[in-house]
Amino acid sequence: IGGAILAIIVLILFLKNLRTTMFIAISIPSAIIATFTLLYFTDLSINLMTLGGLALAAGMLVDNAIVVSENIFRHYQTGKEPEEAAIEGAREVAGAITASTLTTISVFFPVVFLSGLAGQLFWEFALTVSCAILASLLVALTVIPLLASRSLNRKDGRTYNHKKSYFLTRYRWLVQKVTRHPWWII
Repeated sequence: IGGAILAIIVLILFLKNLRTTMFIAISIPSAIIATFTLLYFTDLSINLMTLGGLALAAGMLVDNAIVVSENIFRHYQTGKEPEEAAIEGAREVAGAITASTLTTISVFFPVVFLSGLAGQLFWEFALTVSCAILASLLVALTVIPLLASRSLNRKDGRTYNHKKSYFLTRYRWLVQKVTRHPWWII
């Protein structure tokens, strides 16, 4: 719970959008409930290793949801209807977040096949993290688009606004310099 609350606070500070943060905040308990369901079917109990896996995964649970919700909002700002923005935004990043999720699982899942004392100690931990990350992918591709399509309204600042902030201006200048002198940068 503490990890989820800290993740939500960080999201509010960096995204500066309460609606997007709300979508992502709802995805955390949804993914954790789905994880408990998967753990139930693998006959794992709630113990120190499964709770440790959930605590570690709490920060990773929001990654997929952030990518999907930000892409949906980008499509929405370009003038698309909420339903169309949700479908296109989720479809556009589905392959990327699936690849990212499977890459992360490929790091943790082989621990399930360890033998001996290490295998007995970390089997539940690795399985919990893998289930949690799979659940976050499922939530990001189903729940987030549903919430976005239902809660974005038609009068919510739909025009894409290119405000030139100091940071954006400096960032563009830096990118231009870097692309002009790639060997110097390397």
